[in-house]
Amino acid sequence: MAWDKGLDFENAFSKIARHMHKAKAPAKCYDAILLIQLRNGSRISEAVRAFKSFLNTKSMEIEVLVSKKRAKQEKRLMVIPQELLSVVSPCFDLRNTEDKTLINRVKNYCIYTYKFNTHSLRYAFVTYLLKQGVNPSIVAKITRHSRLEYIQRYTQEKVAEDVLRNIP
Repeated sequence: MAWDKGLDFENAFSKIARHMHKAKAPAKCYDAILLIQLRNGSRISEAVRAFKSFLNTKSMEIEVLVSKKRAKQEKRLMVIPQELLSVVSPCFDLRNTEDKTLINRVKNYCIYTYKFNTHSLRYAFVTYLLKQGVNPSIVAKITRHSRLEYIQRYTQEKVAEDVLRNIP
């Protein structure tokens, strides 16, 4: 089973960024959140918190609380894509939207508009880093996976699939 649903990081980033520049609010804002999630391999809730913080501070690097049940007030760095600098003004109204409401809107928007779920963006990022040769333990640290075994198992599955495809 492909965790990333076959979603290519670079293609997804281009597609969402292009759509964002043409869209009007709130679609423009939802695309911005999806780009943050994809760029950081985060959970959707972390991307929403980073986006709201970006709207308030204009900071391109933001620390947000990790959204895991086992996390004890752990934070992670989120880097805001440069493409979002032109998106800020139509999204200010979303700062007051409850996180759960905004998360659900973005999830539904993503499925309706792009035909994949938001979690696929997280694993497209993981796949991208692994294909770039980034060590799985570093990928786990970046994405704040609580257990390295998840990344290692995923890595092994991807390598096994590639080996199988490339047998003459």
